[in-house]
Amino acid sequence: MARHRRQNQFRAGELNLTAMIDVAFQLLAFFILTVHPVDVLANLNAMRPMTTEGQGEIISAIRITVFPGGYTVNGATAPVPLDILAEKLGRLALIDKSQTILIQCTNDSDHGQLVSFLDTCAKLGLSNLSVVSSGGS
Repeated sequence: MARHRRQNQFRAGELNLTAMIDVAFQLLAFFILTVHPVDVLANLNAMRPMTTEGQGEIISAIRITVFPGGYTVNGATAPVPLDILAEKLGRLALIDKSQTILIQCTNDSDHGQLVSFLDTCAKLGLSNLSVVSSGGS
């Protein structure tokens, strides 16, 4: 009589991955729907104008208003182009690079004009800039 080998009765069972994949997709959908994205614009570091001790007044800040036709300095009536304004700011940068500059955009001004002005200030080394609200003008 031939001997039959006794086969191991304990075989590794198959693992059904379908249920685990379904749970993984449900978790992925849950995290995508419940995540709150961080508002990048709310976290920009904006420099505020300097104030005197206890008075709350702005010390010698220059206000630049961005119009569709150019830029005005401290409420001037005629807008000037960026190249002329850059020359004036260059002279200012030679005197004091920590000068406070308030930048105000009108509702109909182009976003690119603001970016161009900020680039010009960065090239000149002016870093104490504040972008302020136009107040509906």
